[in-house]
Amino acid sequence: MKEYPMSDWVIGRVLSDKAARLGDKTLVQTREARVSYADMNRQANRFAHGFLNLGLTHGDKVCLFLDNCLEHYFCWFGLNKIGCVDVPINTAYKGQILQYIVNNSEARVLVVDQVYLDRIKFIEDQLDKIEHVVVYRPVGAEKVEVGLNKKVTEMADFSSMPESEPDIEVHYSDLATIIYTSGTTGPSKGVMMSHAHCYYFSWVVAENIGLKSDDLDYTCLPLFHANARLMCSFPCILAEARIAVAPRFSLSAFWSDIQHFQATVFNGLGAIGPLLFNAPPRPEEENNPVRLALLVPTPKDHQAFEQRFGLKVMTTYGMTEINLPIFSRLDEELPPGSCGKGIPAYELKIVDDYDRELPPGQVGELVIRHKIPYTLLSGYYNMPEKTLEAYRNLWFHTGDGMYVDQDGWFYFVDRLKDSIRRRGENISSFEVESVINLHPAVLESAAIAVKDEVMTEDEVKVCVVLKEGSSLTPEELIRFCVDRMPYFHVPRYVEILTELPKTDTGKIRKAVLREHGVSPETWDREKAGIKIKR
Repeated sequence: MKEYPMSDWVIGRVLSDKAARLGDKTLVQTREARVSYADMNRQANRFAHGFLNLGLTHGDKVCLFLDNCLEHYFCWFGLNKIGCVDVPINTAYKGQILQYIVNNSEARVLVVDQVYLDRIKFIEDQLDKIEHVVVYRPVGAEKVEVGLNKKVTEMADFSSMPESEPDIEVHYSDLATIIYTSGTTGPSKGVMMSHAHCYYFSWVVAENIGLKSDDLDYTCLPLFHANARLMCSFPCILAEARIAVAPRFSLSAFWSDIQHFQATVFNGLGAIGPLLFNAPPRPEEENNPVRLALLVPTPKDHQAFEQRFGLKVMTTYGMTEINLPIFSRLDEELPPGSCGKGIPAYELKIVDDYDRELPPGQVGELVIRHKIPYTLLSGYYNMPEKTLEAYRNLWFHTGDGMYVDQDGWFYFVDRLKDSIRRRGENISSFEVESVINLHPAVLESAAIAVKDEVMTEDEVKVCVVLKEGSSLTPEELIRFCVDRMPYFHVPRYVEILTELPKTDTGKIRKAVLREHGVSPETWDREKAGIKIKR
């Protein structure tokens, strides 16, 4: 794998170099199309000029509200070539959270799939800085007419732009991307990622899993997350490999896709590993071409997973903010429950509540420092106080409870922060509560994580106190939520309480609620037969 000097740790520069060297070799393919390295670079240049034509300049922010499609790549790379910052947004978002992210990012342009135009129309009057909306219409799709007051450009117009490399200098320390990660005690935070951060994130993956030029890495994870971008797509570019992209994860289609693309590597996040292992055997899984699966977390019995599917399992630990400072080893057997060992580019410690280092075997918080500049987050966008809080005592505090054994293997125990992780998605309890509390019958609420008995992941439970004299059924509350929050935010469990347990200073004692968990008094949406559409 070619190593670049740090001066060339720039996304667009790497793509241009690979295109010149590899030409017509396939880079990305879907079920419908494929794009070579050279074609990707040409399209990125066209999109770069298209965005420049809208008046964008170095450092401007652009929100991408797109599902998995080739055009998502064209936008991402095109913006990075001109020093602009792309802000990918989860396409399940709507209403308040969508409005917040667009405004907080200070984006001047919003790129949106036409199927989501109604969501933009709903919040258009509250989008403070958006000057222009670029509308993507998939090939063969009928045009959707949703009148916007903003200036509108059809993405198809970008295809007539020049193929020449834009003459704009981009530095590895420049901001490349802002990815919004779950809020904990407040709104979602925009993780500022430099070009060097994105480059090294991807380099760590390619190097540690031994990605080769003849590999094909399959992803069914969304391109608005760091995983599909920096644990699949850009590592493949660095390794001169190929990428296969599916619209989304489908248990019924997974092994069929693997066989169709002849994938040799895939990433599994959250529930994907358990779902594959717990599913009945399928003919397509036999004699599959996969040599390695990067699974986070690992299955409880990863050796049984390896034996069933005939592949090697690896794992890692990381966050959008901090890269992947812990990785399993290709040449060492992974101890059960471990997420790997620390890599040399980072300093790692397990500390107590006062940041004093703990001995091996004791659970504390993982804190981290980087040895290579710009390979951790450059801060939380427009949130200097949250940046300082995370970097207290000059170490980045992950908020995750872990321990390390005598041999240097790290073990994740639980999140210390008040966040929820459901089906691979980070959920801010604050954002769930913000919507719940809008209901006129609700006095206050608390959203917590409770364990899914089958998948061993989190489910969302909301504890609600009603205003005096008000009445509200769980079914009515769920109907209220469906129109106002992403599908994966909608609580599975609802419990109506007379009061919430609190500290002397009035803070809700969520630990008490979590200990209570799911009780006979807890209403279960799934048992009630209510299904939520995406």
